Amino acid sequence: MPSGLIIPGVQVTVVKEVLPQQLAPSGILGLVGFTEENPNKVVRAGSWSRFVEVMGRASAYSLPEAKQALDNGVSELVISPLRTGAGIVAKVALPADTAKPANTTGFTLLARTAGPWINGLLVRIEYRQNLDPAVISFDLSVLRKNGAQDELLEVHRNQKLDSLVATLKAGSAFVKVDESKALGWPLAGDYLLAGGKDASVEDYAAALGRLREEADVDMVIAAVQDFSDRGKVARIYGEVISHCNNLSAECKGRIGFGQVPDTGTAQDNVQLASNLVSERFVLVAPNGVVGAVAGLVGNLPYFYSPTFKQISGVGELPRIGVEDQKALLTGKVVPVVLERGRGTIVLRGLTTDGDQINVRRVADRAVRTLKMIGDLFIGLLNNADGRTALKQKLVESLVQMEKDGAIVPSTDGKDPAFKVEVYSSQADFALGIVRVNMAVRPVRAIDYIYATITVQV
Repeated sequence: MPSGLIIPGVQVTVVKEVLPQQLAPSGILGLVGFTEENPNKVVRAGSWSRFVEVMGRASAYSLPEAKQALDNGVSELVISPLRTGAGIVAKVALPADTAKPANTTGFTLLARTAGPWINGLLVRIEYRQNLDPAVISFDLSVLRKNGAQDELLEVHRNQKLDSLVATLKAGSAFVKVDESKALGWPLAGDYLLAGGKDASVEDYAAALGRLREEADVDMVIAAVQDFSDRGKVARIYGEVISHCNNLSAECKGRIGFGQVPDTGTAQDNVQLASNLVSERFVLVAPNGVVGAVAGLVGNLPYFYSPTFKQISGVGELPRIGVEDQKALLTGKVVPVVLERGRGTIVLRGLTTDGDQINVRRVADRAVRTLKMIGDLFIGLLNNADGRTALKQKLVESLVQMEKDGAIVPSTDGKDPAFKVEVYSSQADFALGIVRVNMAVRPVRAIDYIYATITVQV
């Protein structure tokens, strides 16, 4: 404290008001999966060009959820790559063209990253008819079987053995040469990439663990590739639920997203959801749209429901009939369907315990707000003025949430949108404890309209 005045005058002491910092924006997606580049740490990307720059071009195919999420407006991606060595890398050995002079071996191509994402793609070798017969070169194409006509994914023309390694390393998003093996002229023809396998449950759990320190993440996807073993899929998604529950206990609430396998009936998918019941997990159908749904949720204000909202960037989807839609919704699975006049929409936004996604997000926002404001008052609550100031700051933030429309009074107007109580009993005071009781009423989406029409005569 300054010393007292000796000569009559005015002494002014300026006390800085406790000012909470702005909460991080909602809609930040933590993404776990295979990536071409693996820095063995969490990496952030707010745009597609940044994602490709830091994770590599092959990651566009091994982690398609990233593009879907960004296309649908997610705020930021926080990528936690699976460890180097997780899963198995697909490969294909191209036999030697023994008609070429002094040629006894072909070469082996490897996928640019592990996982089954590339299984089934074709590598096509076609030799060129050069004017000089002493010059040998070939075209190397990567294709996907698509009915009667193959879909060309990329082509590298006029390749020679001395330039092939560098060309594929710099220009291919799918394959690279296995430099540990001999390199010779390959036999012309089509060759199938195979053998890629998904990571283990423990690998996914370890990558999820790296997201613990990213406090602003509020959504999580484990980008599973192999859905053939439903038990393993359920265990991986169980790790996601466990991760979200553990982080919610640390005031870092987040919601996990998963998707149903690409085979099986609606009843099979409902059975999977029944093993993943949680207020912090969303199971989406059909397979291949989970990134888009998470992107949509991240793009919406945290108190908006994704019900009947459009998504983009998912291509042509398998049709889900009306009866299957009812079965999925009854089983707490979120269907994505093509609706005439509305496009591709999320039919209803539910967690696997049947609650609305936006209700959980509002509650998480309130928890983060309480944590952020409470941290500012640690050490300042040893008198009634400090506790009153804490309550006022909480009320101020909750009033803003009410003005935004995130929390609302009861429909009869008798119960307010929120209640706050800050107190410390004598026993609590002796132990350095202040207690806060806070109640909020999140806004709910109105999903149903029941109408009665009276025909008058």
